[in-house]
Amino acid sequence: MADEKDRDNALPFPVPERWVRSYEAFAYQLARERSEAVGIVARLLRETPRKDIPTLAEHPELQTFGAHERLISTASAELTRDPQYALLLAQLAVSLSERLPIDGHHDVTRTQARAYAWKEVGKTLSFLGRQEEALEAFETARAEIEDNGLLAHARAIIRLNLSITYQEMGRYDEAGPILAECKEVFRHHGDTRMFILAGLYEGHLLQRLRLYRQAREVYLLLLTSNPGIDPDHLAALHNAIGFCSIELGDYDDAEHHLTTTVNIHKQLRQPLDSARAEQGLGRLLMRRGLHHDGVAHLRPVRHQFLKHSLAEEAGLCGLDMVEGMLLAGEPAKAETLARTITNEFLAAGLSSRAVTALGYLSEAISTRQASAETAAEVREYVLSLRTTPERELPSLLQS
Repeated sequence: MADEKDRDNALPFPVPERWVRSYEAFAYQLARERSEAVGIVARLLRETPRKDIPTLAEHPELQTFGAHERLISTASAELTRDPQYALLLAQLAVSLSERLPIDGHHDVTRTQARAYAWKEVGKTLSFLGRQEEALEAFETARAEIEDNGLLAHARAIIRLNLSITYQEMGRYDEAGPILAECKEVFRHHGDTRMFILAGLYEGHLLQRLRLYRQAREVYLLLLTSNPGIDPDHLAALHNAIGFCSIELGDYDDAEHHLTTTVNIHKQLRQPLDSARAEQGLGRLLMRRGLHHDGVAHLRPVRHQFLKHSLAEEAGLCGLDMVEGMLLAGEPAKAETLARTITNEFLAAGLSSRAVTALGYLSEAISTRQASAETAAEVREYVLSLRTTPERELPSLLQS
């Protein structure tokens, strides 16, 4: 007997042959549009000044479903490189979604296109720390497809992004049930990739709650029960398991998984992701009490971030080194590095709150009032500013 979900998804009537032919024609058209859109979107974005990006909504070459999809994927790719530009592209996708054709299969596809465009706006706003605005965008996306039973999978993708934002806001009780709901939808639709992604964020939630053993169990289950995981997700799982194992004091296991992560990224020729995993190995060395070795391991990692003009990541790596130097009894070196990081943040125009915290750390080290815990506290605070940019300086870091 079919289960309840199978019965819910079954059509109560035979599908006319003309519907089948219509769908096949639409699928062929969409495939052609997707192929053409690669060059069209790249060319128009290259030729258009940033201030004129919104005017592209009137451009007829972009008013196709294929171009709309390509624009959203471009916005997603730009998110970590240039989030303000990504937001412009996502907002352009919203405007374009109102100009897509409406008839036949186009109606449902247009609804989904609008929802995905608003989802991308919400995701970008969340990355920029504008969480309340992000929630409004996700609500608009959800409202677009709420009553359409054919778009349960699309709704789950939107809800997954909502749960991620809830995590960033510290609303963990709301994030958890949504993740469980999304995992079930992805499992039912046979979407292994999204199922694993939802599982990764379930593990992240448990890590935020400092439930490292439960988080590691989630990651290990995903790793062992999903053969054929794509390399990027495989690396993410090994990396997450490694960091959980560090917190659990299972250092041999952590080294195995973090080394595996490094090797995967090297095979994929992803030097920055490899450097991030190497940073985990450096922190592992310091947890083992090998403070000088940990600092030495992190030095080339920090240089790699600086080479790519990633001042914030270089600074966070440097703060790991400052912590190690203090643990190794080298406050003069720690002070010099802390002041260097402060100057790098100033030159890069990064958060003034982060600069204030770094300045406090430098002064505290110079007067021998800082400990390794102080450096760790500053690092945690600087990292938190990514998602809560208005967070006040903790009382521990105030003079």
